[in-house]
Parts: sequence; structure tokens; C-alpha cells
Amino acid sequence: MIKSDYWAELSIQETDLITALQKASSQPDIIGVGSIVAHADPYRTLYVARGEVIQDLGDEVIVAWDCWKEQSKKADRYFRDELRFWQGEKK
Repeated sequence: MIKSDYWAELSIQETDLITALQKASSQPDIIGVGSIVAHADPYRTLYVARGEVIQDLGDEVIVAWDCWKEQSKKADRYFRDELRFWQGEKK
């Protein structure tokens, strides 16, 4: 929040930039195709695993897990609220 005293001193370009940044930060990021994710439940083994959303099915997405590359099952289906954005170190 910017005090009205300071706001009055800003140029039109500065106020437009601040307004645009406020709108952009208020919209949450949406997990979609290409998102790097992990499981949202800390009690699931996939909480520390890294995966990539490879398909969007509307309410659900298909995630290809890095740790499953050598297994026959390489991907699985999840609701978006079961996932979170990956916050670990990138490989």
C-alpha cells in the first residue's frame, strides 16, 4: 500500500507500472503444461520428487516424474490441488 502523499508525487508511468505489478502479483500461478511440480502432501513420497506436467485434462493433469524414468509407469494423473510448484534445486 502506498500512502496517498507519495502516490501523488509519482509519474503516470510509475503509477501504471505499480498498478500492473499489483494485479500480476494478486493472480496466483496456475499449474499447467510445462510446470515443474512436486506433491503437495508432505507425507507422500513424491513430496520431494520432481515432475513435469505433460498433459492438461481440465480438472486434472498428467505428471511425468523424474524418479520414475527407469520404471514402466512413468506418469500419473493428479488434481491440481494435490500438487505444488517445485521449490527444490533444479537439476
